[in-house]
Amino acid sequence: MSERPVTQPVMLRNWQQVVEKVDFAFQPIVSPHTGHVFGYEALLRRWEDAGFASIQALFDTAWDTGNLHSVDMLLRAKAIDKFARLPDAKRLKLFYNFDNRVVKTEDYQPGQTAALLADAGLERDTIFLEISERHDISNAGYLKDILVRYRSQGFKIAIDDYGSGFAQLRALYECEPDIIKIDRFFIDGIDKDRRKELFVTQITAFAHMIAAQVVAEGVETREEFLCCRRLGCDLVQGFFIARPSTDLPERTDIVPVAADIAADTRRQSDRDDDVVRSYLLETPALPSDINPVDILSYFQQNPDISLVPVVNHQGEPLGIVRDFEFKAFIYTPFGRELLQNPANRANIKRFLRRCPVADIRTSLSELLETFVATDALDGVILTENGQYLGVLDQSALLRAVNERNTLNARDENPLTRLPGNSAIYRYAARALAEPRRRRFAVYFDFDNFKPFNDRYGFRQGDRAILLFKDILGKALSQNEWFVGHIGGDDFFAYVQSIDFEDAVEAVQRAQAMFDQQIKSFYDPETRDRGYLEGKGRDDKVARFDLMSVSAALVRIPPERTDITLDHISVEAAKLKAIAKNSPSRFASGLYSSPCAPIPMSEKQPRIAWQHGSDAGQK
Repeated sequence: MSERPVTQPVMLRNWQQVVEKVDFAFQPIVSPHTGHVFGYEALLRRWEDAGFASIQALFDTAWDTGNLHSVDMLLRAKAIDKFARLPDAKRLKLFYNFDNRVVKTEDYQPGQTAALLADAGLERDTIFLEISERHDISNAGYLKDILVRYRSQGFKIAIDDYGSGFAQLRALYECEPDIIKIDRFFIDGIDKDRRKELFVTQITAFAHMIAAQVVAEGVETREEFLCCRRLGCDLVQGFFIARPSTDLPERTDIVPVAADIAADTRRQSDRDDDVVRSYLLETPALPSDINPVDILSYFQQNPDISLVPVVNHQGEPLGIVRDFEFKAFIYTPFGRELLQNPANRANIKRFLRRCPVADIRTSLSELLETFVATDALDGVILTENGQYLGVLDQSALLRAVNERNTLNARDENPLTRLPGNSAIYRYAARALAEPRRRRFAVYFDFDNFKPFNDRYGFRQGDRAILLFKDILGKALSQNEWFVGHIGGDDFFAYVQSIDFEDAVEAVQRAQAMFDQQIKSFYDPETRDRGYLEGKGRDDKVARFDLMSVSAALVRIPPERTDITLDHISVEAAKLKAIAKNSPSRFASGLYSSPCAPIPMSEKQPRIAWQHGSDAGQK
């Protein structure tokens, strides 16, 4: 292989002209639990105006001509200056992609980025330097060198495009980045791809084990968003949230589309949220600029505290200080003298240890998975909108899980473990009290269940009910449906903020899946015949079709808050009777009772319905 020909360095003033022509677009990175904006990634734009075929071509040319470091610093200055003009910029994080080869340049000088941030009025931990895995970072020593260089200056590190290139787990394990961004290839269609889901689950668990957060890149649909949140991704980024824009946003607190989904689906995690808060250890945090001598006083005054969180100037957690490690240092020869030495008094880094961080709305199941990932876990620091809230140690987590399980057991159907009547009523009361533009309640009821139960026994009947429970979990998984088991062969489901057609499609998909899979529960002769001979409720022998499921979907008017589950149940009963006599076994109707409350004994709510061939129409 021939050597690359030596090229003459391009004059710096020409690169300054290049940088003047390019621009940066900002794309938000948000919490899937709240829609709260964590930060923005700066993405290079208009490189073609500067005469380059791609972003990579720009950086390769800068590298080939010996100007990579100076060009990168010009671009950093431009990105930081623009970022500083964002509303509430001091609260946000800037994700900046840099070429890993910068640290190999002869003119590399540390401290320049810190100066740029200071000039813009920003702290050093504002910036996350993204190291792309598309360049070879599998050499743990090389990656560690980058991290040491930038961490020593107070910057944060993110591994970009994880899963796309050369990175090895050993390199990540040894170097412990602050954030791992999963490549969009694994996010694209993740809600329909079990293998991608498994990959993201595993890397998220690993990231949390090394106290790193996970960003899901390239989220383009609501279903991908919900799936990434369910799998434990801490942050999300992609076209579904917002497209990159060279125009600065007017608000930087939340992204409405993500905040709306969080509000729609938050009720399902309310119980975990309440339980976790009740067991949260509100351990007072120490500021990162504390004098280490004062840490000893803190532990002496709080003998029951074994670890203390450390936060930055914005209240964001940086890690923990362990009591036994700190005191072990104090009791070493000259330990106390070293601690009191003015040269060391402002340095808390030697005692700071990384600790997993999670949002308070993270489910208890996900928190438990984080704990069991390692045997040496101190606890999890919990935050709300990025701010330190408290600590959940192992003992508190186990008690919280036990209480959650006890509460759930009281409200679960003993067969399916789905929410039972009490939980359904409690959920519906909250959901119906909030006006929403689109919301639907569905009642499912088996057809010809009794003849099947009489012929094959209650155990097989229970298996049929469990089959439908599993089918509902699959058919309704693409949206945040609430599913409950009323009892026997009756099920309830509720969803909001999706289109009517999508709701109908999901319900009918569940019906079709049951039609197909229930056939295997019959003996071959009955299955081939297509019907079962048995006694009906009148005790007369009759023919019964193979089991199926009827569905009654009630469309709830928007902005109404005076409707109760009892109202919906009355209307669903009428629709269910229509559905059972329809070839499609499906009927939908728009609830249309008067706005003013009317006693049920005086007047029954009216309803308009569709069924049969009209089931899919509005």
